Amino acid sequence: MNSSDRIAVQRYAAAYNGLSKTKEQASVRAEDLRAAAKALGAVGEYMNSPRITAERKKQTVRAALSRAPETASFIELLIDAKRYALLDAVTLRVDELLDERLGIIRAEVISAQVLSAAQQKETEEALSLRYGGQVRASFHTNPSLLGGLEIRCRGELIDGSLQGRLAKLQEELTH
Repeated sequence: MNSSDRIAVQRYAAAYNGLSKTKEQASVRAEDLRAAAKALGAVGEYMNSPRITAERKKQTVRAALSRAPETASFIELLIDAKRYALLDAVTLRVDELLDERLGIIRAEVISAQVLSAAQQKETEEALSLRYGGQVRASFHTNPSLLGGLEIRCRGELIDGSLQGRLAKLQEELTH
């Protein structure tokens, strides 16, 4: 994505987010946009085809999103501005803005083995203390870590994996 598109994504997401006065409204609108992006993703080839007129695409959007007219209008705006291809990126940014409104911090936790529910909760609580907010983590596995955790949060990498420790030790011994 080029810088012009990144700026457009920021602006469209901010405008869509700005339609909501309350956290509850923002949550509902973000969910509507996620559902719309998913539904329209199923007809992505049609929506991205240069052979289909903008009016026909907008009719498709209105029909698919009859229960979310504000979201349909927003997507129609993207179509008119020839920015429909940015819908997925705008949706992700709207979710980030919602997290900011709700005080939620996202983290990615990678472990060698699947963590139990108790371990996941304990990890989120420890991260919440570290970052000073409510942390919601997505948990993944990577057996090559051998043990420990690798955590990505707010642009920071915390490498507490056995693989990472061994790599550090090897580097110290060779230098």
